[in-house]
Amino acid sequence: MSQRLALSFGLLIVLLGASSTLALYQFHNVRQAVDKIVHENNLKTELLYTMLRNNMSAERYLRDMMLSPADKRPALAAKIQEIRVDNDRRRKALDALPGTPAGLAMRKEIHDAQAAARSVNSRVLALASSGEIEAARQLLYGDAAPLLARRVQVIQNAVDLQIRQNALSSDEIQAALLFSNRALIGFGLLAAVLGAILSVLITRSLAGPLGRATEIAESIAQGRLDHRIPPQPKDETGRLLTSMDRMQAQLQAVMAAQSQVARHHEHGDVSRRMDEHAFPGEYGRMVRESNALLDMHVSLQQRLLEIMGRYAIGDLSQDMDRLPGEQAALTETMDQVKRNLSAMNAEIGRLVDAAAAGDFAVRGDTARFQYDFREMVEGLNQLMATTDDNLQALSKLLQDIASGDLTTRMEGQFQGVFAQMREDADATVAQLTGIVGRIQHAAGQITGAAGEIAAGNADLSRRTEQQAASLEETAASMEELTSTVRQNAERASQANQLAIGATAVASQGGAVVAEVIDTMNGIQTSSRRIADIIGVIDGIAFQTNILALNAAVEAARAGEQGRGFAVVASEVRVLAQRSAEAAKEIKQLIDDSVSKVDAGSLLVNSAGSTMHEIVASVQRVTDFMTEISAASQEQSSGIEQVTQTITHMDQATQQNAALVEEAAAAAQAMEEQAIQLGEAVTLFRVAGSTGDMPARSQAKPLGAAAPSSARRGLQRVAAPLLVEYAG
Repeated sequence: MSQRLALSFGLLIVLLGASSTLALYQFHNVRQAVDKIVHENNLKTELLYTMLRNNMSAERYLRDMMLSPADKRPALAAKIQEIRVDNDRRRKALDALPGTPAGLAMRKEIHDAQAAARSVNSRVLALASSGEIEAARQLLYGDAAPLLARRVQVIQNAVDLQIRQNALSSDEIQAALLFSNRALIGFGLLAAVLGAILSVLITRSLAGPLGRATEIAESIAQGRLDHRIPPQPKDETGRLLTSMDRMQAQLQAVMAAQSQVARHHEHGDVSRRMDEHAFPGEYGRMVRESNALLDMHVSLQQRLLEIMGRYAIGDLSQDMDRLPGEQAALTETMDQVKRNLSAMNAEIGRLVDAAAAGDFAVRGDTARFQYDFREMVEGLNQLMATTDDNLQALSKLLQDIASGDLTTRMEGQFQGVFAQMREDADATVAQLTGIVGRIQHAAGQITGAAGEIAAGNADLSRRTEQQAASLEETAASMEELTSTVRQNAERASQANQLAIGATAVASQGGAVVAEVIDTMNGIQTSSRRIADIIGVIDGIAFQTNILALNAAVEAARAGEQGRGFAVVASEVRVLAQRSAEAAKEIKQLIDDSVSKVDAGSLLVNSAGSTMHEIVASVQRVTDFMTEISAASQEQSSGIEQVTQTITHMDQATQQNAALVEEAAAAAQAMEEQAIQLGEAVTLFRVAGSTGDMPARSQAKPLGAAAPSSARRGLQRVAAPLLVEYAG
């Protein structure tokens, strides 16, 4: 059977290979022809058309140059140059492509025609650029016309050649495609006839055995594995039936192994599995999947036990795996267990956090829990309530103490540590009562003594202030006198400086006048030299005029040939006459300037002598101001010494007054602090106390802050009381 099938399909494959080879060969020829059209002929045609358009554009730009003004011709010439560069680039690209002998000959003709046309175009371009429009037009429409026409014709011939070559290639492609279609149709018909004959023969040889195999496979598919298959021949269909008999036996073995494992699991041996290595191929895979299914169920039970064990010891960090399908109920149940335990843990944590923060009024929500969880929350609420009541009693006692009531005590029944807190609080109140009483008595005594000291210091301070005021008035008068003398000395010094500055300025003015005199003398000399030079120029102009006159006479003798030279000579005479007239005018101006410079020199010399006299007078004034300034400085020094002596006396008196004021302020501050201490302790109400404040002294306050010595004295008085209070 296999030989028949191999022979049949081999024949069909040979026919298919022959037709495919022929088709590929023809397709290869067609592709080469298409590539030649696209990548060679069309590219050549495009390059030739572009060169043709560029040549026409260049000719149009040449004609535009003849019609355009001179300022626009350089731009048109630049465009023509760009076209030439582009044509050269495209001609090189055309030469790089392969070609036929006829095409290569046409390329040479294009090159020659292009060179000849470019040469004559360059001549036209040069004439047009230089402004010789008529000559350029005659050349363009004369000698250049046939050359330009030949260039266009040669390029057009090359384009026509490419079009003819494309037509030939297209005909070749059509012939190859027609031959390929006919050959493929013939091979296809032959393959169809042979295939039909072979299919009939093969079907007859396979129908009987395959029908028997189909019947057996249907029985196995319906679950009946008791079908008996007799021995078969050694051909393909016989081997098929033998293989189906072995398949039936393997299925029976798998079912027996499954039944055995099921019996072991019924007796609690959940680790028993089927031996997957005892079954080959897909049977082994089926056994592995069955074992994997058993492993999944056993692993799920073990995972449930593991999670419940962690929850039992308080580890709520683990979650049950997300199970699919109906197993999701297990996941939801374990999640509910975790939520209940987490809620209970959160409620306990909330109560603990509130207690740690001092808020014992918080209570647990018993409505969220049931059974033992509810009883646990109720017990925690009872603990919070007891602690809150005891702390409220202690807080009330501390509030009474803060408001000054030292007669209060903790009332009620207390146990354990709360009873110890009540005893300690009552002892603290008793100790504070004794300390406050002693502080009130000491504050009254300090207030009286401080008032007497303040009155004496106030009287002494007034007398010292009167003496200091008298010295201040004397010092102020001396300071005004000193200021007046100092101002006089400063003004004399400033006048001296101004006189010195005026002397320097006068000296500088004299030097400048001397420099001006020298400059005027130099200008006078230069003016005379310029007048001499102008005289020389006048002589040269006269001689030039004579020479031009002689040249005109000689040109007149020459007749028609010397007419141009006569015109030049006349122009030179006119220029020489103008130069002579200008030289005369400049000479007159220079002479006038020389006379004015002479007059200016006389005036500058007179100003120089006057400046020397001014410098001498300013120097005498400077000497007088120097003597006045020295005398004013001596007077100012004497008055400053007297002022310093009075200032020292005033400073000593001011220091005495400050010491008296500090003593008075210290006494006043001590009295104020004693009164404040008395006011502070009157806030406390103790047994047998009237709560009266100590009397304030009637001494007049000085308004000065108490010095550090007074504060240290008050601290020494109050220190024993504060130590006793702190104890």
